[in-house]
Amino acid sequence: MPELTTAASANRRVALVTGGARRLGAVLVRSLVAHGYDVLLHHGNSAAEARALADALTLAHGVRVEVVQADLQDATAAAHIVDVARQAFGRLDVVVSSASIMERRPFAEVTLADWERAEAVNLRAPFFLLQAAAQVLSDGGVFLQLADHLAHETGWSSLLPHQVTKSALTQLVRAGAEALAPRLRVNAIAPGLVLAPADFSEAAARRFLRDVPAGRTGTPDDVARAMHFLIDATYVTGVVLPVDGGRHLRR
Repeated sequence: MPELTTAASANRRVALVTGGARRLGAVLVRSLVAHGYDVLLHHGNSAAEARALADALTLAHGVRVEVVQADLQDATAAAHIVDVARQAFGRLDVVVSSASIMERRPFAEVTLADWERAEAVNLRAPFFLLQAAAQVLSDGGVFLQLADHLAHETGWSSLLPHQVTKSALTQLVRAGAEALAPRLRVNAIAPGLVLAPADFSEAAARRFLRDVPAGRTGTPDDVARAMHFLIDATYVTGVVLPVDGGRHLRR
C-alpha cells in the first residue's frame, strides 16, 4: 500500500471498518468518507465490491480508501488488519467492527462447525480486533462494535449461535470500555430492522413492527447517524445504543 504523500492526507482522521464492502458496513464506510475520513475497508470474500466501492469513494471525495482482505475465522486476522491500517496510514482514530455472520439453522441441527464459525467471526474476532486496535488508536480514539437487537430477545431459535455471540458482545463492550479508559472509548450500536434479510417477507415485517413503537422499519442511515454520535460523544463509553425504533421496550 502507498505511504502518506501529502500533509492533507496525514492530518485526516482514519477509520477502519470490518465487513465494509456490503450492506450496512458499506453504508458506514460511505458515511465516514463523507465526513472526511480516510478508511481502511476490510472484506472477507467480496473483493470486487470492495474495490469498486473504494475506487468510487476515492474519486468522489478525494480521500484514501484502501482495501484489505482477511478471513475473520483465522485467529490472526484481526491483528493483521490493524497492522495494515497502521502501515498504510500511520494512525488510527476510529474502528468500526461491523463484520458478522448470521446463519439460520434449526436448534436441533446446529453443528459444532456452525457454532465455531459464529463464535470466531462474531465474538473472537471483535475481541482481538479491540486488543490490537488499543495499541494503535490515537488518544481519544473510539472502538465501535455493531451488536444486534436479537441478542436479548426470545423467539429466534433458528439463529441461536448468532444471538448468543452477539449477546456476549455487550459484556465485551462494557469490560473493554473500563479496561481502556480514559484513553479510549468503547461503545456499541444494536440495530433493529434496518436492512431486512432476503427471506424476510412482508408478512413477517408486519408482525415484527407490532413490537416497534416507532411503527416503521429503520434505515442504514439511522445507524450511521448513531455511529457519528458515539464517535463525537466524548463523555459516553461502555454503552450499547439501541437503534431499533423502541423495540427493546417491548421485548
